[in-house]
Amino acid sequence: MSFLESYRLELETLGPIHVGTGEAFPAYSYLVDETKKEALILDAGRLLELLSETQQKNYLEAVSQGPKQAQQTLRSLWASGHLDPTPATLRRVAASQAFINTVKNATDAAGLEFRPLPRSPRGPYLPGSSIKGALRTAWLFKRLLTQKQDVEHKEAWSWGAKAPSGEWPLIHPPKNISPSVAQGFEALVLDYAYTNNQGRQQLNLHRDPFRQVRVGDGEPSDNLLLNRIGVFHPRGSMDGTVLLAETFRSKTQLRATLRLHAGLAQQRHKDTVSHAISAQALAEACWEYYQEVAAREEEFAKKHGLNTTLQTYKELEQRLQADPQAFPLRIGFGSGRMSIRLALLLDGEEGQEPKTRKTAGHTNPKDGFPLGWAIARLEPY
Repeated sequence: MSFLESYRLELETLGPIHVGTGEAFPAYSYLVDETKKEALILDAGRLLELLSETQQKNYLEAVSQGPKQAQQTLRSLWASGHLDPTPATLRRVAASQAFINTVKNATDAAGLEFRPLPRSPRGPYLPGSSIKGALRTAWLFKRLLTQKQDVEHKEAWSWGAKAPSGEWPLIHPPKNISPSVAQGFEALVLDYAYTNNQGRQQLNLHRDPFRQVRVGDGEPSDNLLLNRIGVFHPRGSMDGTVLLAETFRSKTQLRATLRLHAGLAQQRHKDTVSHAISAQALAEACWEYYQEVAAREEEFAKKHGLNTTLQTYKELEQRLQADPQAFPLRIGFGSGRMSIRLALLLDGEEGQEPKTRKTAGHTNPKDGFPLGWAIARLEPY
């Protein structure tokens, strides 16, 4: 085993993927071109410079009245030939019909801001931290199944009773799971927690096994689509909940570099990583865990008639059968709740399946595509 192993992580999206940045483009910073089905992303300051004094006054008044008025005023100026937005256009991004309809038919209360993907000077990219988070979640699941013991929380997390033969271990969490409690859970399962002289649980982050896993940011891709993300609830009570976001399109090819610092696991002292992680074991963990996630979601989709999402799960199954080296990943926005439920194997009420699903690409969330799914391969450099 070498001290440093490098792999090319190849991803192909099976549906829309969005990773947030905390930023949002307001309604006055883009303009929808219905004919070309794209949005013009605008420099708001440069846009004002293109307007006459009277137009500026009217436009700023519209902005103060809300996003819908801002969009309508921009469209009116453009349609009437009083505005050529080209000098203020930073870039153009394809837009789904659902996105266009949402902007066009917005109510006065609609925010109409959209969330962009992370972007470098070379273009939008998938952050390595998002990929690493997906790998870590699968590895947690693998460690729990390997340990074959329940996990319980009293004053701190601890291993509990042995799970019955053929059954998964269960997690018995506290009522409130704060970030520190969640980190303590990971520390126990990944074996970087210890008990100090006062009998309190402490974390030795030097022993976190994912110190040996480094995932670089993905190569930039312009295969993008501005999308409408909705929330499906069996009773339709969430149909009005809408988020507009920039997504990677389905069938987008993404690449990133994964490095395993295998030499850290060969060291023998208290501040080295708790155990080794190999590329093969990591791929197997993802293969097992995310197929479990897909099976649960497919069951939900069949029960409630989410036929479009069923196509994604069918394609995922076919691709995995056709390529023994491939494994599934679930990345980014809309992939968390089910992942957490499975990763923690929660007992009792905490373990109930979530009653909603986020989908993208359709005005009716029941007909949208599931978020975050990708097929992955690891190829050594």
